[in-house]
Order: sequence, then structure tokens, then C-alpha cells
Amino acid sequence: MFLRNEPDLELTILMWNKRIDKELGRESEKFQSGLFGTELSVGEASGGQCSALEFLPKCGLIAVPMKIKGVIFDMDGTITAPYFDFNKIRDEAGIGDIDMLDYLATASGAEHARVQAVMTKFEDAGVAEAKLNHGARELLDELTRREMPTALLTRNTRRSVDGVCRKLNLKFAITVTREDGPHKPAPEPIWEIARRWGAEASEVLMVGDYKWDVLCAKNAGAPSAMLTNGEPVPDWAKDATYIITTLSEVIEIIEGKKR
Repeated sequence: MFLRNEPDLELTILMWNKRIDKELGRESEKFQSGLFGTELSVGEASGGQCSALEFLPKCGLIAVPMKIKGVIFDMDGTITAPYFDFNKIRDEAGIGDIDMLDYLATASGAEHARVQAVMTKFEDAGVAEAKLNHGARELLDELTRREMPTALLTRNTRRSVDGVCRKLNLKFAITVTREDGPHKPAPEPIWEIARRWGAEASEVLMVGDYKWDVLCAKNAGAPSAMLTNGEPVPDWAKDATYIITTLSEVIEIIEGKKR
């Protein structure tokens, strides 16, 4: 089984803080101009759970869900079965214990092309080996039946996402990749998806299996469901609103039955 190991969380947060003024402002303009992600038309969502609590978007608070108006999914390890071994990818790239996407953001020229080629190699292999995670099809079908909009939010490329979606016959109202703007754990993708659904961040649920998913939701003021995939619950999962062992539990969250 592949391990979902990535660099130190505090180091990544520090790097984001250093880059935020320089990069996130520029990317926010990209969001506002309507160039963000790929979007399909969706009907009005219904069903959910309520709370009187509100959230403060930029304070990094985890919101207790109000009525859930849409569900955002991570791809690898959530919609698809876990595949990537990030330690192996970084070792081949020779970049040490640094987040791959943060490294790419600072690399240029031949070095950027070299590391990008390594990532493309592994992502192409991921498409070839992609399999639906247990319960993913049933959950997506049920959300469709309920007219609940869904989005895919991933740190992978558009090429990788399109390949997986074609292979597994997946359709989402919105798909967001790393080329579309700030990537997880930045909060902007969740804010923009919620805006397009006419919702607050506290009204959309982020479902993922890794710390970037949980931190992205926390930063955005959105509730999150951390999928364990049969593994022990890690320390960073304390920031998740819900811990789930199966994807079917997402329906319990929407219905207000999950505590």
C-alpha cells in the first residue's frame, strides 16, 4: 500500500504566508474574472443539515455545517483509490522534503521543466491505474438523485483530471486543478466554488483523505470530512469536522445524522 506522506505542515503554511501577498492577490483576480476551473450547469441543491453558527472566512475557523448546498471532493484517495507515493515522487525529483507544488512555484527554466516532467510521468501512470474508491459511484449517484451539486478539487493537472474522468465516466459540476489558481491548502478554491453555487463556504462540505483537504476547508471556513481509507486516524485529522471510514457516511452528514 502506498503511503500518503508529504512535507511538514508548518513549513508549508510558512511558505504560503510568505507567498500570499505576491501570488494570491494575482490569482484572486483570475478567480473573479471567471477563468477559474471547469464548470457545468447544475440545478438548485436541496437537503442538508442546519446550524445557527456562522463563520469568519479569513480566521481559519472550522464551521459547523449549516444546510449543505454542495459537496467538494478530492480526487486521489477519495474519489479514486489511493495510488500516489509522494515520497517516491520527491525522491525521483530530487527535491528533498519540500512540497512539490511549492517547489515548482519557485523553480524556473530547465529545473521547472525537469520537475514537471517527473510529476507528469507519475500522474500519467495514475490515470492508467485509476480505479474508483469503494462506495464512490454509489455516493455520486445518490448525490445526483438528490440534485446536490458536486465539485472536484485536486492538486493534479487538468490533463490528469480529464483522463481520470474519461476513464471512470465521472462528471462534476465544477472541476478545479492546480493550473486554475491557488491550490490546496489555500482557501480560494473553496470560496470560488461556493460563490458559483450561491452558497457560503460554511454550506459546502469538503471531503478528502489528506491534510491539505482538511487544512483547505479550515482556512476557508468550510466543514470537512476526512476519509480514513482503513488507516489509523492521524494527528492532523483533529482539524476535520468529521472523521469517516466510508464514503457512504457523507449522506449521514448531509442529513444531519453524523456527529
